[in-house]
Amino acid sequence: MPVIRPNAADTSPGVEGILCATLLAFFAVQGAIPFIAPNQALETTGQAASGLMFWGGILSQTAVYGSIAALLLLDLPRILRWLRAMRWTLGLALLAIASSVWSQFPSYTLRRSIPFAMAGLFGLWFALRYPVKRQLSILRMSMLGLALATIIMVILFPGLALDRSTGHVTDWQGIFTSKNACGRIMVLATAIVLGENRGVLRSLPPMLLFLFVIAMSGSRGAWVIEGGVLTVYGGICLMLASTRRSRIVLGMALACFTITAAAVLMTHLKAAMALLGRDTTLSGRTQIWAQVWPFVITHPLLGWGYAGFWKGLEGEAFRVVAAVRFIVYHAHNGFLEIGLELGAVGLAIFLCSYARAWRILWLRMREARDRHLIWFLLLLLLIGLYDLDENTLLIYNGLFWVVYVSVLCNLEFLRHEDRLAAELSLQHAVTSRMAHGALQESRNWD
Repeated sequence: MPVIRPNAADTSPGVEGILCATLLAFFAVQGAIPFIAPNQALETTGQAASGLMFWGGILSQTAVYGSIAALLLLDLPRILRWLRAMRWTLGLALLAIASSVWSQFPSYTLRRSIPFAMAGLFGLWFALRYPVKRQLSILRMSMLGLALATIIMVILFPGLALDRSTGHVTDWQGIFTSKNACGRIMVLATAIVLGENRGVLRSLPPMLLFLFVIAMSGSRGAWVIEGGVLTVYGGICLMLASTRRSRIVLGMALACFTITAAAVLMTHLKAAMALLGRDTTLSGRTQIWAQVWPFVITHPLLGWGYAGFWKGLEGEAFRVVAAVRFIVYHAHNGFLEIGLELGAVGLAIFLCSYARAWRILWLRMREARDRHLIWFLLLLLLIGLYDLDENTLLIYNGLFWVVYVSVLCNLEFLRHEDRLAAELSLQHAVTSRMAHGALQESRNWD
C-alpha cells in the first residue's frame, strides 16, 4: 500500500518539530505576541500600537508565513498531489481570496485572505508530514508552552496578563488577547491530551495544568464546554470498548441525550445563565446577532468579503457598533460570521466539509479501528460548540482553522487507505480463487 506519510517512525522533536510547535503557538495567540504584536492584540486594552509593536507585528508575520512558504515549497510535489484532500476547505480558502473583488475593503481582504489560505495549506502539510500520533505530540508541546507562558505572564506582568474588563480583573488572559481566548485554547489543549490516549500517568500532569489555566481564566463558556468535552470523552471511551451493535445504540443514545439537554437548557435558559454569571443576552451576543442579520441578508449569496465587514468604526460595521454601543470585532457566532463574510456559498461549503468529516468519522467509529478517532471527534465537536457564540474558523491567524484542515485531511487519508486496503483484499481474494480453481483443475486432470 502506498505510504502517504513517509516518516511515521520519526518520534524525535527535531528542529522541524520545534518550528511547527512555534508556528502553532503563533496561531493559538492569533499573532498577538506579548510586547511585540500587531494592532489587533491591543483590542482589549484600547491602547495605540507603538513603533515596536507595529514593526514587530510585520516582522513576526513575515517570519511565520515565510517559514510556512518554505515548508510548502520543500514538499511541493506531495502538496500538489494531495490538494484534493482539502476538498471543501480549499474551496473556502479560494472563495476568501476571490471575495477581495466585492469586499468593502479589497486590499485589506486580499492581505488577510492570502495568509488564511496559506494557513490552510500548512494544515494540509502538517497532516501529510507527520502521523497523527506525532501531530498530537507537537500540538501538546505547543500547548504546554502556552500554558506555562501564561502562568509566567500572570506572575511577572499581572497588569498585562489579567483581564481588563469590568468585573473580571482577577481573570487570566495570560499571553492571549482575552480570557475567553485563553479558556478556548486550553479547552483545545485538553482535547489534544485526551485524543493522544497515552495512559493516565502520562496524561494527568498536562491535563491538570490545562484545567488549572481554564479555571483561572474565568471563562464561563470554557468551563461549560470543557464539561461537555469530558462527558463526551467518557461516552466515546464506552462506545469504543463495546461491540459494534452496542456502539450504534450508544451513539444514538448520546445524540438523544445531547438533544434533550439542549432542549432543557433552552427551556430554563434564564436560570442556567444566572448560574454561569450571565444574562439571557449572553453578554450582549444576542444584540449583536440581531444587528448583524440584516447585513447578512443584504448580501446573501457571497457576503461582504473575507475580513471585509469588521474594520473598527469604518464601513458598515459602524452601524452595528452604534446600535450595540460597544466595539465589535466579529459576529460572535461562527456560522453567522461565515454567512456575513462569504455568504450562503461560503456557509454551504463549510457545512459540506463538516458533514463529510462526520460521515467519514462515523463509518470508522462503528468499526473502532483507530485509537486517534477521539481527537478527530473532539475537534469537530469543539468547532460546532464554540461557533455557537464565538468565531473560530474565519479568525485571521487562528489555530482552529489550521487544525480543522489537518483533521479533515487526516480523515481523507484514512479513507484513501481504507479504499486501497479493500482493493488489495479484493485482488488477493480473486487471486486465491484463481489459484484454487487451477489447483482443482489439475487434480481433476490427474
